[in-house]
Amino acid sequence: MKRFFTFFLLAVSLLLPALAFAHGVEIFDVTGQAGARTLRFMYSTGESMLFASVKVYAPSAPDATVQESMTDRDGYFSFVPFENGPWRLSAEDGMGHKGEITVTVAGETETAAGARNTAPGGNLPSGRLPKPFAAILGLSLILNAFALWYLMKKKSRKGEALHAH
Repeated sequence: MKRFFTFFLLAVSLLLPALAFAHGVEIFDVTGQAGARTLRFMYSTGESMLFASVKVYAPSAPDATVQESMTDRDGYFSFVPFENGPWRLSAEDGMGHKGEITVTVAGETETAAGARNTAPGGNLPSGRLPKPFAAILGLSLILNAFALWYLMKKKSRKGEALHAH
């Protein structure tokens, strides 16, 4: 039973860093020219989603991809909507980070709404832990690993002493 508990603690401690370093996806509508829509795809850490795959779905065909391309080296993506209504765009970086936004095109009035974060750790605020908490978690992880090693070494020495008598 003690070995199972030790193994369980070790496995949990190895999985925690993934949660500490997960980050979400943020999408900004930065439309410039009339007719064309430009969006910027970024991680919640402020880094651009470089060369992420983007799919565009038209209001008249919400389940069919009408355009598929990639963001540029700064995370920007542009498309030209050909009808009014809610256009859905989804981006994926190939490493598990996904984001989706609905851009409503209504003649001259255009609004963006519905940005959604579906990144790993999305159940955390903004998909990430505060830096001080992440640092404490990392330090705790290292100290726990050393404590586990020390206890296992101590236990093996105790077992050797019992068999020597």
